[in-house]
Amino acid sequence: MNKKRLWILLPVLLLSACITGNSLPSKFYNLRAENAGLYVNDRVRADIGILEVKIPDYLDKPQIATLKSGGVELSISEHNRWSEPLSGMIQRVIAADLGYNLPKAVVKPRLSAREDFKYLVQIEIGRFDGSWNKTADLDAWWTITGNNGNVLLQQKSSLSAPLGEGYDALVQAQSRLLAELAAQIAPAIARLR
Repeated sequence: MNKKRLWILLPVLLLSACITGNSLPSKFYNLRAENAGLYVNDRVRADIGILEVKIPDYLDKPQIATLKSGGVELSISEHNRWSEPLSGMIQRVIAADLGYNLPKAVVKPRLSAREDFKYLVQIEIGRFDGSWNKTADLDAWWTITGNNGNVLLQQKSSLSAPLGEGYDALVQAQSRLLAELAAQIAPAIARLR
């Protein structure tokens, strides 16, 4: 092979090696409902709808967000992602967790305005992240309304759980935090009866 041809071909080969190089595969994570038994009331028999959960923009993406050690710098992982949109996953998990707390009630995500529920729960999350080897944190306002739209109760919950290292630990801690949030909402609904 001609040396001149080799010099022309070499950059092409190097560029194709860079483009097709091995990159880290992405990992996908699911939050899960926890039958934690933190609160159980089998006297509540109402239909309860969980509205779409509002989340801040920094969470409204497929990548998982964490805070660096100073607590002000955000880290967005390109290779550790949610398996579905986070707001819908939280809505579904909260409904399941609330169902564990109120086993005689019908608790489900409200997917259509035509669905009729005795109570509607709206959750607005301000923070849902963690710092490695510190804590996972959840700050949320939650509102319970009647089927007529009247606000019956509004409250803020700020919850933390110890966090080690790694995305598995983060997602498990966040699942526990959602279970704790449901355990705070359930007795509030029981008192409305």
